[in-house]
Amino acid sequence: MTAPARVASGPAPDAPTDGARRPGVLAVALLLVVVTVGWRRGEYFTGSLDPVVLAKAGLSALALAGAFLLAASGPRLRLGTAWLWWLGVVLGCSVFGALASGDLAAGGTVAVRVAVLGATVHLLLRAAPGLQVVTALAVACGLVAAVAAVTGLPTLAEGRLAGGLPALSPNELSLLAGVVVLVLAWRTVLERAGWADALAGAAFLGVIWATGSRTGLLMLLVALAVMALYLRRPPVGLVVGGLLLGGLAVVGAATTGVVTAVVTRDGDGVGTLESRFIAWRAALDLPRSAWQEVFGGGMALKVIPIKGQWWDEQPLDSSWVSLLVQAGVLGLAVGLGWALWALRGAARTPRPVRVLFLGLLVFVVGRSTVESGMFDATPAFLLLAALSALAERGSADRLAAEAETLAPASPRSW
Repeated sequence: MTAPARVASGPAPDAPTDGARRPGVLAVALLLVVVTVGWRRGEYFTGSLDPVVLAKAGLSALALAGAFLLAASGPRLRLGTAWLWWLGVVLGCSVFGALASGDLAAGGTVAVRVAVLGATVHLLLRAAPGLQVVTALAVACGLVAAVAAVTGLPTLAEGRLAGGLPALSPNELSLLAGVVVLVLAWRTVLERAGWADALAGAAFLGVIWATGSRTGLLMLLVALAVMALYLRRPPVGLVVGGLLLGGLAVVGAATTGVVTAVVTRDGDGVGTLESRFIAWRAALDLPRSAWQEVFGGGMALKVIPIKGQWWDEQPLDSSWVSLLVQAGVLGLAVGLGWALWALRGAARTPRPVRVLFLGLLVFVVGRSTVESGMFDATPAFLLLAALSALAERGSADRLAAEAETLAPASPRSW
């Protein structure tokens, strides 16, 4: 009797495509989201160990161990590895930069943390169907966002909804809720959505609105527009519900002035954007050696000094400016290539998968312009890692097999 062979090009008959591993996948995904969201607002890792840092490290190790056990306990699915090279170069640049800046302890620690998260995502994708992993990450985002929003309701008195437990910033909460809305929109395009999906989508849209995240809302609308291009036969209930919701939104905005309040938040119109421009200009003017120009100053560098203003320092608030400062010109070029490569790969995936992948990537990459974290230990990085790994050529066979199971089904009840 011969031993069963490992899977070489797609799931074998006994591959975990029947949902047998779904609880384990969801548990690991939930751990990943929990350790990548902020537990304290306005604080950044500087190299010192405290209970929060140690707790996150322990949970990250637990997630890695869980993913390893899932991958080792059954047939492994074929998965491309090119995305790991992109990640490796970005992290390598940041480590060299941290070494040159004398901040290897903090910068190296953050780089190792991101590498652990990348390895966990990779093992999880080897153990379970890609769409199961992506949807598990979305469910985990929804669970964390729901708890944070409910426990953070008192923050509405300050003007913007923020997380209570965990203490998410409004923009972080908007990101998690946006992921859920896009997955529900994908189910609608596949004609698999029902009233429960519509109610959940409306609730998370309300969360996004309450956070006051302008970029999050704008990029969500752009991503939904991209996904709508693949909508062949809009369900009658969806059209009617959308028109009613749109009409109510227009009436409410016109009578309450809420749109004006969001656009002119902080009382000075584009003050928030202007402050970001100040930080970006300061980032370009940072005194650096030739080595630091190429390799940056390390992943722990998230706040830079500001001159000529009434404040002394400011977060970078842009994944791309952050990458330039943290990983240098080389890291920025590689990160840009990675994002474009992922979008190109997503555009070549089978239609049922392409709808979801393009929507999520447009959302995440679009937000990265004015929000940090796409190449750091954040939920945005988890999505970039999972989607780019599945969209590359080495994962094409398994993804095509998964797409075959996503033929539009009869809508449940609209």
